[in-house]
Amino acid sequence: MSVTEEPKFIKNNTITKEEFIAQFEDKSIEIVVEGRYCWHKGNGPFPRFGKESLASFNYGAPWLNDPEGVVGEYGDVFWFCKKSMFGYPYKPEFKTGKIYRLRVRPARVRVRPNYRYFFLEEVLEIDVDISGDGTIYQNALEKYYKDTETTAQEISVILRKDVDLSNYKSGKPYLICHCLRSFNVIRYAESGKARMIDGLLEIPYDKWNFNSNLNLKLKAGSIIRITARKRTSDNSLNTYILDKLLEVDVNDDELKKLNEEVLTPGKWHIEGEDDFDVKDGEATGLILWDSSDNNTEVDVTLACDPDNLKSASLSTKHFSKILKDKETFEQAVFETVVNALEDEDGMITTWEGESEGDVRLTKEECKNRLSIISISLSSDGSGSVLVGLDEMFTDHAYNVDICSDGTYEPHGLIG
Repeated sequence: MSVTEEPKFIKNNTITKEEFIAQFEDKSIEIVVEGRYCWHKGNGPFPRFGKESLASFNYGAPWLNDPEGVVGEYGDVFWFCKKSMFGYPYKPEFKTGKIYRLRVRPARVRVRPNYRYFFLEEVLEIDVDISGDGTIYQNALEKYYKDTETTAQEISVILRKDVDLSNYKSGKPYLICHCLRSFNVIRYAESGKARMIDGLLEIPYDKWNFNSNLNLKLKAGSIIRITARKRTSDNSLNTYILDKLLEVDVNDDELKKLNEEVLTPGKWHIEGEDDFDVKDGEATGLILWDSSDNNTEVDVTLACDPDNLKSASLSTKHFSKILKDKETFEQAVFETVVNALEDEDGMITTWEGESEGDVRLTKEECKNRLSIISISLSSDGSGSVLVGLDEMFTDHAYNVDICSDGTYEPHGLIG
């Protein structure tokens, strides 16, 4: 199966129905998948092939640890439906979260190694029960503890919110459910040190290995002593998975005092700017973007350092680079916006005017009407920029993501 050739069945009518079906293997197979995003009655069908329309649903197979396998991690299943006096009924109608056993024909081409396309021949079973497969829960455990330290360490933390899992549902056999609770201070038993950090405690629960956690009740503000395994991925900084609860209501005056210091609002100074307010792990403030125009104030949010919630030095370093060359930053952000909004003719159709399509602007005309509303930055330099659109799209603004490598990606209209 080729992974380089692009399949010709996504939102176009450039081929016939016969040519479309010819893109799938002659021999059918059985697959078991879970519905993720499903076409249903009321959605606009496309593409159309005469009196028929192509429908599809997107699936996942989260219980498998083999993204290169037959069904991959995700994919789409296609079938044809006919128009009736009630529109396109999309039979069969698939539903998100339900597990189906299907007879399908695999596509001869593949766009991504872990993504698959199938043509539906028959629905063999609805609401498939996969709980009897012993390997599925083991796969779930392996996925859950991936990128996690193999040994647990003893720590003490003060949770910011209550924990009461008595009304939580136990979840699915291929998924380890968990409750997340934040904490601001931690004591490491091995070193004895108390530290101020921005952390998360994961409390797993299900009806198998972690069923005892469904009876867990913990009060916010009390100190708990636990063993926990630390996650090691960059996306899970200072995140711990509960292993054992050793003691509740621990008496630790130093940790309590440190926690009070974290929760006390403070100030963060940035050279050349007014002091920012520090609260709840963020430093927030207003800056004047254009010194010649008092109407160009921009809201700025800087995440505090993960290991010191009274400091925002890491995110400030990235923000200082923006302040040193505002024009380059602004042009890069605005270019990202207009490139995302332009049509195939290189023009931008706004929502202004009495009828849709009345006003069409060049990229430069659109760019000249944009403005920076707010900037948010994390300690690694990633973040977002909210861009004002001067009512070109009613009251909407545009959100641009800042990547940690210094590049920008369009996120879309918001508002």
